[in-house]
Amino acid sequence: MSARELVLSYDSSRWRARGDGVDLVHRELRGLEALIETQLAHDAAPVEVRLIFDMASLPRWLHQYHGHYCNYTLRVPPRRVCA
Repeated sequence: MSARELVLSYDSSRWRARGDGVDLVHRELRGLEALIETQLAHDAAPVEVRLIFDMASLPRWLHQYHGHYCNYTLRVPPRRVCA
């Protein structure tokens, strides 16, 4: 299993994941996770993606929810190969 690390930031009503050759943007965090999964899925092995929030980038109004923004690992399963 390979491992990657991305930093999550929030700006202009959009979430952004950056790092390790990745730069993706989406309005919703779950949508951003789906983009990450699509881009990083491999044919052979699952990938663990460590997602780290850049707390300094969160706008003031999001600070009240800071307890919900904990760093986490997204496990991306191997890409399905059609026979």
